[in-house]
Amino acid sequence: KWNFQLAPYAWLAGQNGKVATLPPLPPADIDVDFYDDILGNINGAIMLVGEARKGRYGVVVDIAYNDIEAEASTSGPLFSSVESRTKSWIVSAAGLYRLVEKERAFLDVVGGIRYWSVESKLSLEAGLLPARKISNEEDWVDPLVGLKGLTPIGESKFFVSGALAIGGFGVGSDFMWDANVNLGYQWTEGFATTFGYRYLDVDYEEDDFLYDVAQDGLVLGLSWRF
Repeated sequence: KWNFQLAPYAWLAGQNGKVATLPPLPPADIDVDFYDDILGNINGAIMLVGEARKGRYGVVVDIAYNDIEAEASTSGPLFSSVESRTKSWIVSAAGLYRLVEKERAFLDVVGGIRYWSVESKLSLEAGLLPARKISNEEDWVDPLVGLKGLTPIGESKFFVSGALAIGGFGVGSDFMWDANVNLGYQWTEGFATTFGYRYLDVDYEEDDFLYDVAQDGLVLGLSWRF
């Protein structure tokens, strides 16, 4: 029979990396640590995972939207400071195949695609040059492959889950990798909560658009199986 899972989650993600400014000027450095002032920098976030499975086969969809605003830095005296705002939609769809299943533990292989839509806005304050506002928007699709799994901790209701995916390979981004690990508690047969950490790194460059950014931070999740 078919089994389904819905899992909304909150990802308190900081950002570190580089985004393009005005060619040929150097890119701006983005540095927002999730443990510093991330709640003050998040303007909005929507995140949800849905999964359907029958036997060894299944499909999974992961939707994540982030709107993060922060101060950035740019080298040289041309501009005194930079304020960045990045809105991103990351939508993944993949097929699953269960490699191993033993009691409550399992390991799945994952293969699919990830759609990115990134809007980057920079406000450059006047230095030697007058103030400028720059807006760039780009979307692309990455292939991805990976593994995800879960194992209980002894006979308790606690469990450890995690996933690793790599992709891009020059098709969309040059390279992308995404990893997470979580500690969970199975309250009932169908309901669980998780607490963990996720790291996502992508390097994409096309013409004058540059988005070489890593996002990382704490993840809080709920899960319903039915």
